[in-house]
Amino acid sequence: MEIEEALTSYLLDFSGLTALIGDKLYPDEIPQGIKLPAVIYSKVSDVKDHTLVGQNRLERPMLQFAAFAGSKTAARAIANQLKAALCDFQGELSGLEIQYIRLENEISSLEKSSDGIIKINTEILEFEINFVKG
Repeated sequence: MEIEEALTSYLLDFSGLTALIGDKLYPDEIPQGIKLPAVIYSKVSDVKDHTLVGQNRLERPMLQFAAFAGSKTAARAIANQLKAALCDFQGELSGLEIQYIRLENEISSLEKSSDGIIKINTEILEFEINFVKG
C-alpha cells in the first residue's frame, strides 16, 4: 500500500477530522461541485534513504495537506484536527511501519474571487513522514 492510501484511510477514521469535513479528503484537488469545507493532500517531495550498498526501505516523503473552508476559524479547526491526528505519530498504518510524522511548516492564506465576494480560507500543513516500506 502507498503512504497516501494509508494516511487517507487513517484520517477518514479520525473522528475529530471527519466531524468537520465528512469524507471530503481528496488527492491533489477538490472535485468540481464539492462544497467546503474540504481537505486536499499532495506529495511535495519523496526523499529516499541510501546506504553504501544502495537504497534501503526507509522513505521520507513530504506531504502537504490544505484545509479549505469559508472562514479562518473553520480552516484552523480542520488544521488542528490534522495536527492532532498526525503530529508525532508512530506506529503501523495499513502494513507500513511509521517511524514518525513531523510537522515541518504551516501556512495560512485567503483567496478572493475577482469580484471580492467569495472568500476561501486555507490552512496548509507540510509533514515529513518517515516510514519503512515492506
